[in-house]
Amino acid sequence: MAADYAWFAELADLRKGFSFVWVREVRPAQVLERMGAKELERIGWRQLVGAGDGQRGVVEKLYVGISRLDDSWTLVIEDNGTLGRVGELLRALSAGTTVVCVYKAAGEGGRFLVLEDQQTGLDFDPWAPERRTGKRAAELAGAVAAAGIGAGGDPAAGALALAERITGVRVDLGMLEERTYLFSEVPTGQRKSQ
Repeated sequence: MAADYAWFAELADLRKGFSFVWVREVRPAQVLERMGAKELERIGWRQLVGAGDGQRGVVEKLYVGISRLDDSWTLVIEDNGTLGRVGELLRALSAGTTVVCVYKAAGEGGRFLVLEDQQTGLDFDPWAPERRTGKRAAELAGAVAAAGIGAGGDPAAGALALAERITGVRVDLGMLEERTYLFSEVPTGQRKSQ
């Protein structure tokens, strides 16, 4: 299944890192509310993942794009940021539902996370997949292997394939390019020192 996501390695705009977060049965406006986000404008894919280099130092705000994928799932995308590491935001998103997160750090490593009603179902680094935690880690071990994670292929492609196995939604470049995103600012609760 990871081979289905080989196109992802060609996306130069996401080589510096990314977060893809699927939220089940929560509409984009509700995602904004749960994250305490403010919609800034509506944009396309090129604007979302274009020329920016990400933020440095203490990050007071995250910038994400939010779009509805189908009747069941909303997708939150962050280009070169840290949303995939901000547990409290992801946990709040998962209240009463399921959240699946694929995060790639700007350097090495990342995170694959499944939250179900604020409980960790699965949490591990696809770039170092040996240690997996969560209430469903053993149950999902077969899905992790079937997605090609740890088999020597591209960990990002494997993580996206695993997200598809869990959500039932295949993501491809055409789908991402045709969407309109609610480009939004999300406060992190951190403040720069004066």
